[in-house]
Amino acid sequence: MKKRNRRIKYQHFKRYKQIAEVLIKYGFDFVAEALVNRGYIPKFVYKIKQVKLKYTRGERLRLAFQELGPTFIKLGQIMSTRRDIFPDDVIDELAKLQDDVAAFSLQEAKEVFEAEMKRCIEDCFISFDSTPTASASIGQVYQATLKNGEEVVVKIQRPNIKQLIERDLEILFDLAKIFDRHSGDNSPLPLTEVVDEFHYSIMRELDYTFEARNAEKFGEYFAKDKQIYIPDIYWDYTGKRVLTMEKINGVKIIDYKELEKRGWNLKQLATIGAHSFLKQVFIFGFFHGDPHPGNLFAMDGNKIAYVDFGIVGYLDRGSLKMITDIFTAGARKDIEKIVNILIEAEAVNSGTDLRRLREDISLLINMYYNMPLKRLNIADALRHCMAVAYTNNIKLPSQFIMLLKALITLEGSGKYLHPEFSLSDIAKDFIKEIYMHRLQPQNVLGDIKDYYEEIFDSFKYLPKQMRNFLKKVDNNELQLNLDIAHFDYIVRELSKMAILISISLISSALFIGSSMVVFGDHKPQIYGLTVLGFGGYTVAALLAAGVIYTVIKEKIRRK
Repeated sequence: MKKRNRRIKYQHFKRYKQIAEVLIKYGFDFVAEALVNRGYIPKFVYKIKQVKLKYTRGERLRLAFQELGPTFIKLGQIMSTRRDIFPDDVIDELAKLQDDVAAFSLQEAKEVFEAEMKRCIEDCFISFDSTPTASASIGQVYQATLKNGEEVVVKIQRPNIKQLIERDLEILFDLAKIFDRHSGDNSPLPLTEVVDEFHYSIMRELDYTFEARNAEKFGEYFAKDKQIYIPDIYWDYTGKRVLTMEKINGVKIIDYKELEKRGWNLKQLATIGAHSFLKQVFIFGFFHGDPHPGNLFAMDGNKIAYVDFGIVGYLDRGSLKMITDIFTAGARKDIEKIVNILIEAEAVNSGTDLRRLREDISLLINMYYNMPLKRLNIADALRHCMAVAYTNNIKLPSQFIMLLKALITLEGSGKYLHPEFSLSDIAKDFIKEIYMHRLQPQNVLGDIKDYYEEIFDSFKYLPKQMRNFLKKVDNNELQLNLDIAHFDYIVRELSKMAILISISLISSALFIGSSMVVFGDHKPQIYGLTVLGFGGYTVAALLAAGVIYTVIKEKIRRK
């Protein structure tokens, strides 16, 4: 996060006082005490009366966030997705937080539009509805018609919302440090890191050009898909605080009665939506972060349209491989493999009890292993996974958490359309498509290229690493820590790598050596080529083919 100004401005002082009053009211007086000790608020704030503590901890936190306004509501919504960090009672309450703010006036909307686009609304649209169709903490949505007759929706940001959020973010960081000191080492992820994650997320959400580019990217990915529709962006009327996109002529999935009235095949629509999401994750590596019923439209011709691209997730090759490896190891009931993957991903906290982690993972796998797909509830399974992570102080990557949350939301949307919908059924059928995609020549060659680059990068840095190692030995600075539980696994992997590297080097040497003698005058010869050179080429080719076959086989086995 950017460097914070430590000087307390007058308007910040008033906000600190307001926050402290609300926190004391709901029983979080230790925060106010810390703020008093830091000189942020006066001592008389302690006179605020607490609410009768008939509420649970989660309820008190939800009510406090709700009273403190948009920034805290947004933070609470993000916290409600981190079941790996916060306990269930807090998560369940924060999940109830909804943007419930008063709409700002049409005149204010026009002023924001004019300041951002440097022209009046009347110059851009034939008609512009005076009443917003939706009002949230960051912006409002209006329906309008362009001069060429095309119907659009226009999202306009709240006046001064960025300044208000930036002010609250500075205060939130201080509050997070207080909470972290209060909780000690009981959380796998400090609350300050959650606030940093929130800062990054909300700053992108405040710039509507990010959402516009996300929509365009989805449009490119699904350009040839007849079952998925992505609305167009009108860049002439889009900026950081204004977003104009094509109006979807369809029915929101949340409007269940209208869908039934039109007689559409709801199960097929649910399947199309789920299939498209799995394609986003496992083929594009770029997925919609909030596929709830309000962001999905059903259209004529059994189409699903996505809207609201402010929250998206990205999965690089490494993250996707980790996810695939975990699920593959789970299917094989390979507990040790799952623990090794988490350790390699630096997700395991130094204080984690590995024996208990193995027991919890084993219990989780046995609970869902061989369960009939019709009885398997993906949402419940993912929630149990997050509960295991929370109990064992496992720090999961934020993109991984976003994916789990999106999968839970997606299954909820599917069941909203059709009670018998099962995401696991769709996933089972989709696995074939994933393998076909990965076995395409360009993807296989990409995997081989990455593998060899990794090997040669290791050789490149080996001399420097060896020098550092010998220097530490010479200075008696070497510390050796062995994890016996994983020693055999490491040895096996290093042995395999060493063998492949050796064979690759031998193959390269044979190719170079054979090239030097194949056209020489050495006897005997075959068709003008020396037998020695020809034989060298043959052996080198066989060795290279063996290495490539081993690499491909290993990639397929892991995936």
